[in-house]
Amino acid sequence: MLELRINGFGGQGSVTLAHLLAQAALENGEQGQALPFFGVERRGAPVRAAVRMAPTTIHAHSQCELPDYLVVMSEKLTEAAVREGITKHGTVIINAPYAMAVAAHPTWQVDAEAIAREAELFSADGPNINIPLFGAVCRVLNIPQHVMEQTIMNKWPGASGERNLGAAGKAYNTVIQISE
Repeated sequence: MLELRINGFGGQGSVTLAHLLAQAALENGEQGQALPFFGVERRGAPVRAAVRMAPTTIHAHSQCELPDYLVVMSEKLTEAAVREGITKHGTVIINAPYAMAVAAHPTWQVDAEAIAREAELFSADGPNINIPLFGAVCRVLNIPQHVMEQTIMNKWPGASGERNLGAAGKAYNTVIQISE
């Protein structure tokens, strides 16, 4: 079983990203479980969500404490997210405008904000970075691009889905590994 935690700020789409990843697992013939964490979150406050993926039935229903993958939606949260917990050999995926490695962990970087701006993916809170991050995470997890695309089109049919496809596809193809 693979566990992934998403650390972001309220309004960045952490829960939507978790649901998209769980759905992509299902589209890929596996089991997927999205675990939103609801507390006193508010826009701009640190929030988290988690995802489990497995080839067989997932029996765990608790929060994810030591994930195999950590998605950091803002480089400002990197230190706190790592301190919160990750497996010894866990991988970190960071939304940042520049390459930044996390000591002792394989690290991938994508500039999801720039991709979202270029694709004109905005909400009242700013760029929708969860769509490009979905593409980047799918690439890191080796989820085929056609599965990523099908997941998006099932969620947002039509023109909105097409715009999201462009942003997710760009991130899928531009996420880079910083360290191993």
